[in-house]
Amino acid sequence: MATYLRIWFLALLILLIGAVALNYWVDPYGLYRPYSEGGWKPNGAAQGELVKPYLVLKHSPRTLILGNSRAEVGFDPEDTAWPESAQPIYNLALPGTGTRVARRLFEHVLAAHPPKTIVLGVDFMDFLVSPDVSKWEPEIIHRLLITPDGQINNKRWLQMMLDGAITLASLNAVLHSIDTVRMHGRAEVAHLTATGFNPMHDYLQIARNEGYFNLFRQRDIENMRVYQKRPKNLFSRGTHTSPAFEDVTAILDAAHAHGIQVKVVIYPYHAHLLEIFRITNCWDIFEDWKRELTLRVATHSHDQATLWDFSGYHRYARETVPPVGDKQSVVPDYWEAGHFKKELGHQILARLSGAGEADFGVALTPENINAHLLAIRQDSVKYRLERSAEISRLEELVQ
Repeated sequence: MATYLRIWFLALLILLIGAVALNYWVDPYGLYRPYSEGGWKPNGAAQGELVKPYLVLKHSPRTLILGNSRAEVGFDPEDTAWPESAQPIYNLALPGTGTRVARRLFEHVLAAHPPKTIVLGVDFMDFLVSPDVSKWEPEIIHRLLITPDGQINNKRWLQMMLDGAITLASLNAVLHSIDTVRMHGRAEVAHLTATGFNPMHDYLQIARNEGYFNLFRQRDIENMRVYQKRPKNLFSRGTHTSPAFEDVTAILDAAHAHGIQVKVVIYPYHAHLLEIFRITNCWDIFEDWKRELTLRVATHSHDQATLWDFSGYHRYARETVPPVGDKQSVVPDYWEAGHFKKELGHQILARLSGAGEADFGVALTPENINAHLLAIRQDSVKYRLERSAEISRLEELVQ
C-alpha cells in the first residue's frame, strides 16, 4: 500500500511539475512572457483583469490609457501617432468596467511609478445611475498595491499566490496552453498584445462571415434595450454629484498633485448610437453629462487637464453601414456603433498629440460648450434628413 501511495504521489508531482512548466513556457495569458514570441496570446484577451494589474507595473509606463473596452480596442500603444516622448505606453483599459475601476487602477500605478500622461476614456452609460446608487468596490482591488482607503494592500500576496496557481497550476491554464499551441500563427483569433491592446483580430472573421450589417444590427438592438432601461439621471438623490463623477474628480485631483497631464476623451460613437441616445430620451442628459464633465475638468488648468469630445456627427460617425446580405463591404473605422477601430483611434491620438484633423474633436471649455452642443444638434437634424430610411430601421427597434 505504501509503495502504491508513493508511486501515485510521484506521478501526481510529475504531472504538476509538467503542467507548471508547460503553462509557464506557453504562458497562455501573457503574464510571464518568457520567450521572444510572447506577444501572441489568443487567450489573454479575456483575462485583462487577471494580468493587466501585474503587467502595467513591469512596463512602468510614461503614458497610461484608462477606460473600458472602447479604449482597449481603439487606442494602440504602438500607434505611430504617439510622440516619442510618450513612450513607454500601456493600455490599462478593461472591458465592462467604469470609472471606479479606472480610478483604482490609476491609484495602483501611482503607488509604484507615476506616469507623465493619462488618456482617460469616459463613457456616457457609466454615468446613468439610480438616484439611490451606492458606492461599491470591484473585485480587482485585491490585486492592487493600494486599498480603497489609500493604505498599502498587505494582503495582496495572497491574491498573487492564487493568481499564480490559476495561471500555472490549474487545469484551465493547461487547456488554454494547449489551445494556444494549437492556434499558433492563426491571424484571426482573439489577442492581447504585450502593451495591453486588443486588436480585435477575431472580429475580422466574424465580420467576413456575418457582414457588418449584422454586427451593427445586433449591437443596435442591445444598445436600444440597455438605454431604454437605463436610469435617466446623472446624480445621486439630493446631490449634484454621483460616484462616477467623484471618481473622475479624484483622478483629476490626484493627477494634479503629481504633476500628471490628463486628457479626458469622450468616445467617437457612431451615429447609430447617437441616434439611440435620442430615441431613448437620453439626448438632453447626454448634453448635461458633457456640461458637467466640462465644469469638473475646467477646475484645473488647460495645460494640465483637457476634455476632448469626439462624439459628434463627423464624417467618421456617419460611415455607411452596408445593407443586409452584403458581406463584402467594410466599415472602415467601426466594428459596430459603440466600438471604433484602431484606425479611428489613430486619428484621435494624432489630435491629442497636436496634429490630426482640425475639424475632428473639440477641446471643451465652459466658454464653448453650449455652441458646440448646438452645432451637434444641427448636424443631427441633417443626418436624419439624409438617412431617413436608416433612422426608421433604428426606431423600429424600440418595439
